Amino acid sequence: MKIWIAVLTFSAFLSSFVPLNRSAVSGCYSSDFVDITTVKHQNETYSMVVMRRDGDRVKAKYFAAKDYNGSTVYNRYLTWKNNNPGVILLSSGTYTDNYDNAQGLTIDNGVVVNESLICDKMDALVIVYASGGIAVSDLRVGGLSVSGIPRKLNLCSSSTDLDDFIEWAKEEGATVFQTHLLAYKNEVKVKRATSSKTVRERRFLAVGKDESGKYVHVIVHNPDQTTLYDGTEKVLRFLREFKDMDVTFMINLDTGAQDVFELHNPDCSVNSTIKGQKPPSAAVNILAYYFK
Repeated sequence: MKIWIAVLTFSAFLSSFVPLNRSAVSGCYSSDFVDITTVKHQNETYSMVVMRRDGDRVKAKYFAAKDYNGSTVYNRYLTWKNNNPGVILLSSGTYTDNYDNAQGLTIDNGVVVNESLICDKMDALVIVYASGGIAVSDLRVGGLSVSGIPRKLNLCSSSTDLDDFIEWAKEEGATVFQTHLLAYKNEVKVKRATSSKTVRERRFLAVGKDESGKYVHVIVHNPDQTTLYDGTEKVLRFLREFKDMDVTFMINLDTGAQDVFELHNPDCSVNSTIKGQKPPSAAVNILAYYFK
């Protein structure tokens, strides 16, 4: 069985690229790096936020849980935002247990929140580095590589590997969470028979290369009521056919118990193209993208 890991280093791709100074950007971010659009494709509506990775200007930050003082995720986000004003968007992340506790292995900025790894249902292990980079590994096949550990890790089959990975995440100040791996290398990975049959609007994070061969992160929102499998199949086909995107992986963002999403325009005003049903203050975890 083929072993893989999709790693995003968020490094510059053009040696001639001259990064903008933060002071030169008026508002939250430069529109050169972010596109917000809504299109129709095969009688379906898709709203997208396409974020280009050139120059390591767009970064990710994940807030997994309350801190040890009991500060809520949203209050933690607000404190962080004081030093990082260029927020592009914030979204609810992965699933929670009884709308309170994170499901699966969860580490927040090096602090272990939940050390129970779920191997049979939540097969995407997402690592958000302190530097703003992201890596995704398929737990079903193992083969996770991280700097500082001189072997590939199989977290589901080796308790030693799991312990070593957790210690590595603590030392690196990494953030880790689990969710569904929906697609990899342009192929649907979620199974129709075993995936959620709940019908609702769906929101996904897809990562890959655009038609120019440059890395992009794309939030895709499909407001039509659909199952997880059908939504995955439709969105992947849309990205491949309409956007001509080479999709490395696609994961699910929660639109159930904590349907939170707030999108900003370049001038920092709120954009309602994609909007969650609950306010950001209701978030139990937050995935934020920001511009530096």
